[in-house]
Amino acid sequence: MGSVVRGVEPGTVSAVEGSGQAPLRLGARIPILAVRRSLSLLPTRQRRKLLLVSLAQMSLGILDLLGIALIGMVVTAAVSGVQQTSWPSWMQSILDPIGLGGLSNSQLVGLLGALAVVALVGKTLASAYLSRRIIIFLAEQQADASSRLARELLARPLIDVQRWSTAEVLYALSAGVGAAVVGVLGSSVIALAEIFLFAIIAVSLFAVDPFLTVVAALIFGGLLYVLQVILGRLSAANARRLAQSAMGTTSAVQEALATYRETSVLNRRELYMDRFENLVRITARAGGGNQFILEIPKYVLETALIVASFGLAVFQFLTKDLLAAATTVAIFLTSGFRIIPAMLRLQAAGINIRNGSEGGRMTFEIAEFLRDNPDLENSSAHKALPTDLALLREALRGHYPDFIPAVEIDAVTFSYPAALVPALVDASLSVPPGGSIALVGSTGAGKSTLADVILGVLHPDTGSVRVGGVSPREAISRWPGALAYVPQAVALVDGTIRDNVALGLPREVVNDEVVWEALERSHLDSFLKQAREGLDTYVGERGIRLSGGQRQRLGIARALYTRPLLLVLDEATSALDAETELLIVETLRSLEGVVTTVTIAHRLATVRAVDTVYYLEHGRISARGTFEEVRAQVPDFERQAALLGL
Repeated sequence: MGSVVRGVEPGTVSAVEGSGQAPLRLGARIPILAVRRSLSLLPTRQRRKLLLVSLAQMSLGILDLLGIALIGMVVTAAVSGVQQTSWPSWMQSILDPIGLGGLSNSQLVGLLGALAVVALVGKTLASAYLSRRIIIFLAEQQADASSRLARELLARPLIDVQRWSTAEVLYALSAGVGAAVVGVLGSSVIALAEIFLFAIIAVSLFAVDPFLTVVAALIFGGLLYVLQVILGRLSAANARRLAQSAMGTTSAVQEALATYRETSVLNRRELYMDRFENLVRITARAGGGNQFILEIPKYVLETALIVASFGLAVFQFLTKDLLAAATTVAIFLTSGFRIIPAMLRLQAAGINIRNGSEGGRMTFEIAEFLRDNPDLENSSAHKALPTDLALLREALRGHYPDFIPAVEIDAVTFSYPAALVPALVDASLSVPPGGSIALVGSTGAGKSTLADVILGVLHPDTGSVRVGGVSPREAISRWPGALAYVPQAVALVDGTIRDNVALGLPREVVNDEVVWEALERSHLDSFLKQAREGLDTYVGERGIRLSGGQRQRLGIARALYTRPLLLVLDEATSALDAETELLIVETLRSLEGVVTTVTIAHRLATVRAVDTVYYLEHGRISARGTFEEVRAQVPDFERQAALLGL
C-alpha cells in the first residue's frame, strides 16, 4: 500500500480521495444514511441487542414523566394548604384509589416530594448505568468491526488492498470505525431516548395546557432546529478537516521517515516539517472549534429557558387563579429543567452523528467496496482457515503431508484496473515437483505479476492456476509454510532477528534451532553469533540497523525457516555482494530435486542452472527452454548474456 494521502498538500485540506472513488458527503446532509451505514458494520444479532438497549434507555423517560406529575401534585397540595382549600377533584380521584386521600397537606407534600425525588434521581442513575453498558457494548462492537474489516480486506487480492493508501487504511480501521460505531450509533441511541422523552412530556403538557405547549414547542423546537442546521454544518466541516488532517499527518510522518536519507541530502526535511506543522494546526483548530460548537447550545437554551420561564409566570399569575397558575408554572418549569438538558444532549447527539458520519467516511467506503465486490476466489470453499498452531508446529518440522510442489498455469490473463493493456496475456507454464524455472525479460514484462498469480495474491481474469493440485489460496491454507516468497525489497518488522525470521508467529511456536538453521542457510549466522544479543538482536524499524545485504539475507532466512517445498524468489540476490550471492545460489542449488523454485532475476548468472527459462515480453511468454535455448531464440536475451560474458 502506498503512503500518500491524495489531495492533502501543504497549506490546503481538500477531500481525501479513495483511490479514484468519489468523495462521500453523507454526514452533512443525510445523517440517517450514516446511521444505516454504521449499523451495517454490525452483525444482525448485535443490531438486535442494540435495539433492545435503545428501547430500555427510551423507556426511562416514563420516570421523568412520573417525576414531573408528582411535582405538579406537590405544588397543588402545598398551595391548597396555604389557601386552606380542598384538593382539586382530579387530584382527589387519583389519591383515593391508592389510599392517600386521607393524608394531611403536609404529609402529602412530604410523601409526593420524596417520590418525585426518587423518580427523577432514579431515572438519572438508571440512565447513567444504561449509558455505561451501551458505551461498553459499542466499544466491543468497534473492536469486532475493526478486526472483521481488517480480516476481510487483508484476505483480498493485492490489487484490492492497494486501492487505498496506508494512511487511509490505518485511519479507516481504527479512528474511522470508532467514529462510525461509537460516534454515530452511540449518539443515535441518545437521540432516540431524548426524542421519546420529548414526545411523552409534550403529550402530557398538552393535556395540561394546549396553548402553552404549542407555544413552547414552537420556541424551543425552532431554536433547536436553527442550532442544528447552523452548528451541524460547521461541525461537519470540522469533522472532515479532522479526518483528512489525521490521514495527512500519518502520511507525512511515514514519508519523512521512509525518505530520511534522500530528504536530508536534498535538504528538504523542512518542507515535510512545514507540511506536518500545517496539518497538526488544522487538526488543533478543528478540534477546538468542535469543542466550542458543542458549548453554544447550552448558552442559547439556558437563556431561552430563563426568559420563557419569566414570561410564563407573569402570564399565568395575571390570567389564572393562584392554585391553577402555581400548578401550571410548576409543571412547565419542572418539565423545562428536564427538557433543556435533554435538548442539549439531543443537540450534541445530532452534531456527533454528523461528525461520526464524516469521520467514518473512509470506513464506509472500504466496507461497502468489500460488500459490493465479493471475492469469488475467497468463497466458503476456498476461504483461508484460522491459523492452527499444531499445524504450524508440524510445518516447522518440514511436514507437509500430501503436498506435491507442482505448479500448473493454464492460459492466464490478468489486467490491472484502468490499465490500457493486460499485464499477462494467455500465459501458460508447468513446473514439476522439485523443478526450477526462471522468469526473465525486460522491466514491465509481467514477471512479478506472474509470480503474484502463482502466490495467490493476484487472481487471474481468465485461466487457471494450480499449486499442488489446488488453488494457491487453498494450498496456503492447507499447508501453511509449504510456500515461501523472497521479495526484492524485504519488509522487516520493528523487532528482533527472531521476530523477523519467524514473521508473525507466537513466541511459543518459534523453534530457535530452526531459526539458526535458516540463518545459516542464508549465511547470516556468523554475523549474529558475533553479536552479543544473538537472536535477540534488535533490527530497528524497517531494519534500519542492518545493511541492505543483511536485510536481504534476513528475508531469505524468513522464507527458508518453514522448510518450504515451493520457493518464489523475486530478485532475491540483487542486494548481495558477489561472494554472498554465490553462497546463496549454492544454498538454492542444494534444494534442487526437493524444493520447487520460481526465480525472477535480471542478473542472468543466477538463472543459468535452472531447468527451464521463460522469457516474457509485453505480458506474453515469447520463449521457453533451457538457458542456451532461450538465448538462441531471443536476440535481446542473447545480447544481455554476451555483455555479461556468459
